[in-house]
Amino acid sequence: MRWLRDNWIDALIFTVFAITVVGIVLFLTGVNPFKPKGPAVAPGAAPTSGVVEQQAPAGQQPAAEAPAEEPQTPTVTVVPLLPGSSEPAATSTGGEQATTATSTTAGSTPTARGGEQATASAKPATAVKLPSGPEEGTFRVSVGAFANPDNALALAEKLQKQGFPVRLEPVGRVTRVVVGPYSTRSRAAEAARKLASYDPQIYRGDTPTPEGIYLQVGAYKKLSSAAGLVDKLRSAGVGPVVFYYQEPWLKVWVGPVPPERVDQLKKQLEGLGLQAVEVR
Repeated sequence: MRWLRDNWIDALIFTVFAITVVGIVLFLTGVNPFKPKGPAVAPGAAPTSGVVEQQAPAGQQPAAEAPAEEPQTPTVTVVPLLPGSSEPAATSTGGEQATTATSTTAGSTPTARGGEQATASAKPATAVKLPSGPEEGTFRVSVGAFANPDNALALAEKLQKQGFPVRLEPVGRVTRVVVGPYSTRSRAAEAARKLASYDPQIYRGDTPTPEGIYLQVGAYKKLSSAAGLVDKLRSAGVGPVVFYYQEPWLKVWVGPVPPERVDQLKKQLEGLGLQAVEVR
């Protein structure tokens, strides 16, 4: 004890050093002397949670546990888009006079009466109203009248490629697209059934004589050649422009023109480099 009283500083330093060394050894080996030991578990036995399960009475089956509810996946209903409706771009009438017409923008697909596109598939054959009179004669089938000449030209080219005899008739300020002529009413009715998607109208007689004054500014043998002239007239504000087509010539007309404006319009067309010929 005397030695400890005389050398207590050295003993304290040695004790701190020894504790430090022991702590380092325990840290490196992962041994925690302060962790309480749990109950021993036999090899292969399932660990218990400490909860005592209630035993079912003798002769009675234990109640089955309810299965865990799975999260429900939300059901997504896909609603198909409704088909967009197209506005009518042309209106035609049966008989000699076209009364109404609506124009479409340049380059748009021509549409037949009732708002149906000219490229649409034909509807089921419907009853065709035939003009009264004898079976033989001159019959034509009107399939549309257009205030925009580009639409009339596009429809005429389409029908011509399908083998129909096509004519274009100026009726007032619109261009009427006509198929024919046919020598009998039955042949005209057959053509009308093939063109049912355009709501055709059969009329009897030859191409009507245009009423009013028109100025002819061009004539072409190819239908597509007239498109450039139509654009030139439209950009200059000249109109209305209509077509008169009786194979092989497609004539570009401006009119009908009031008599008092004929000379003024001729000068305007001459300023565009176009020679105007008056048609009555």
